Amino acid sequence: MTQRAHQQDRQPTTPFRARPTAWAIAAVLAAGGLGGCGSDEPAAGAATSASTVAAAAPTTEAAPTTPVPAPAPAPAATPTTVAAPVVDFTMPDLVGTDLQTAQNTVQTYGVFYSVSHDLLGSRNQVLDSNWIVCDQNVPAGQQVTGAVEGSIDFGVVKREETCP
Repeated sequence: MTQRAHQQDRQPTTPFRARPTAWAIAAVLAAGGLGGCGSDEPAAGAATSASTVAAAAPTTEAAPTTPVPAPAPAPAATPTTVAAPVVDFTMPDLVGTDLQTAQNTVQTYGVFYSVSHDLLGSRNQVLDSNWIVCDQNVPAGQQVTGAVEGSIDFGVVKREETCP
């Protein structure tokens, strides 16, 4: 079948704006979506119709009405302040370990963001376990305190390479 014959077999499509059924469905969906956006209080019309029905129904005995106590107001939420994590540890010697182990080690001390750089070029460290730590900017045995996120830097080479 040629392309021209195929195009002749296709029925012309009606644009969306000219389809009344599509507009009707869209209007119903929009009204249904907006219907749940109101407040939790009943509408005035609903209260009026309920009282009209109650007044129209014959009653043989008047029921005693007891006031329903209003629910107690919720206690005001006290603002909570999150204390900054306190980092205080002695930097371990991580030279010779793979980068993943070095990162996991400093994370146990509360430092969740450390950086690394390739000592033999500018390659990205994608699979951390394939890189070996050759040096660290914080010497082993030095006390690490305060906000040190991102300031611990490991110099690394690929596992099969030697440290410079």
